[in-house]
Amino acid sequence: MSAPPRRFGGIGALFFIASLGAIAFYVQKQEIPEERDLVRSSATVLSEERPQEEAIDALPWRDRLDLTAATLVPLGAPAAANPDAGPSDPDDPVEAAVDPKSSRMVQELADGHRILFTIDPVLQDTALQIFRSREVPYAAAVVLDLRDNSVLTFAGHSSMDSQVDPLEVLTTAWAPAASTFKLVTAAALLKNKRANGKTKECFSGGLHGLTDEMLTDNPARDTRCESLSSAIAHSHNLVMAKLALKHLDSQSLLDGAKALGFERDIPFELPLERSPAHIPAEPRERAKVAAGFWHVDMSPLHGATMASIFAREGVLQPPHLVAQVLAPDGSDQTPPLPNIERTLPKEAARGVGSMMVATTTEGTARKSFKDQNGVPYIANVKVAGKTGSLTGKKAPALNYNWFVGYAPADNPEIAFAVLLANEPKWKIKAHYVARRLVQVYLERREAIRDQSGARLTQDGGIMLPQSDASSAPVLAQATAEPETQPQPTPKPAPAKPAASDALPPVPGPVAEGTNPLPSQG
Repeated sequence: MSAPPRRFGGIGALFFIASLGAIAFYVQKQEIPEERDLVRSSATVLSEERPQEEAIDALPWRDRLDLTAATLVPLGAPAAANPDAGPSDPDDPVEAAVDPKSSRMVQELADGHRILFTIDPVLQDTALQIFRSREVPYAAAVVLDLRDNSVLTFAGHSSMDSQVDPLEVLTTAWAPAASTFKLVTAAALLKNKRANGKTKECFSGGLHGLTDEMLTDNPARDTRCESLSSAIAHSHNLVMAKLALKHLDSQSLLDGAKALGFERDIPFELPLERSPAHIPAEPRERAKVAAGFWHVDMSPLHGATMASIFAREGVLQPPHLVAQVLAPDGSDQTPPLPNIERTLPKEAARGVGSMMVATTTEGTARKSFKDQNGVPYIANVKVAGKTGSLTGKKAPALNYNWFVGYAPADNPEIAFAVLLANEPKWKIKAHYVARRLVQVYLERREAIRDQSGARLTQDGGIMLPQSDASSAPVLAQATAEPETQPQPTPKPAPAKPAASDALPPVPGPVAEGTNPLPSQG
């Protein structure tokens, strides 16, 4: 079998695009002051030196893990006999006959190891078809099953630069976190009991940038007052900046960032870059970072993991992509799940989560979740989320557009992150993609729950065990506070929306496809 492509072989091209200039505006065309008009440094360059990690021998399959070599294997059928067969090809009549709704992704190694992935082929293909049909230059979508943070969707897309590996779009911190960092600020405020959802700040301006003068209270000028909850839903920059300026020092904000996965290694089967969060010591500069300006980058996989912390009421469980590893001798070599830990108080996580719901009901993502008459596209299910958007000033002036969140908001089952790098003329935003993925998940939730118990068999097949409680994924054991592990109770699937309100008005159809591989696109 040919060796899988190097994980970071083409990231230079992606970082070149991400480093073309300073960020020009934030959410509503906000501009960075001229003195900040500097070339962005690579997200891999951090100011601090890390201690040398102890060398750990790789498992006999781990260094050959390669999603592009996986194939679709129908449940109840033997796996592909040829380990060099490569990824599924929708133009191949045999591959095209495989139904993604009743199959799983399996990688066959030349030495006989077989790897079963956690990815749901239907959700995976939905994301990739949207990215292709909407002609997005760079895009990523990650969906996590909150029962154990297994990866249901791991879709990377790169059409602007052929040298960029789509998998790198998922696992590297190549895009600014933008307004999603407001969640960190809100969590830090609640954790330190310096504010609550009703805490208000009065302001004037702030849509096109933040200046030192705007950060100074002026009752004669600051005639508009909004709460912290409203600032999360509507992405009010000055409310977040002023609250951070008054109540958070640099250490408090940095601790809040680390609690949500920044500046730390998150265990994963594939190389996952740290998401850097450089918190300035100067108070006013720090306030601007707290509102979502510069100095913070994030990977899409980290974005979904951050959303899962709120959904799981403050508990971090690292994501995982491998459901099972079967050795040539038939022994099970599936690695144990990493330990979980509480990184945020339950009350703070719940408080921020409740603010995130208003983003989709009345805030910056409402147009993707409600039609023009205010009727929800997803009946009887609320979604918690946060938008984020920053645009580069210099050519090609890509817009980095985020949506992170979880659903259902009152009893979470999935967490997700969608990142698009759009050109100035764009067709969709990230919250539209996320809403479509939530819809597809809700239609497939029972099948996903049943198929999560699929296991490889020694005769080369893949089977579902008898339906019982033991077939469901189990949360990893906590190192502390085991009673805090949230275990959502499945709810009956809501009625499907009528065809007339299934999609918002966006150009072109969302075609169905059968290729589940994240590197195709």
